[in-house]
Amino acid sequence: VNGAAAAVGDAASAAGDAAGATSDDAMAALDPATFDAVKVKAMIDGSALNDLTKTTLKAQVDNAAANPDLVEATVTAIKGALGL
Repeated sequence: VNGAAAAVGDAASAAGDAAGATSDDAMAALDPATFDAVKVKAMIDGSALNDLTKTTLKAQVDNAAANPDLVEATVTAIKGALGL
């Protein structure tokens, strides 16, 4: 039983570490200086936002990827939608 409890604790710790890394990656992708359209779109896809909002935000990401002048406004819109 103790071995199983330790394994569960280790798995929970690893999951927490992965979540922290994902969060750091997400914030880096949403930094205008290090904007990563692919990561941002994956983050949007994985969110609980409705499909229309996801489609709209991903279109903004595509536009920002093509026009760096749009990155800052896009990042602000995404952070607002995701509550960040």
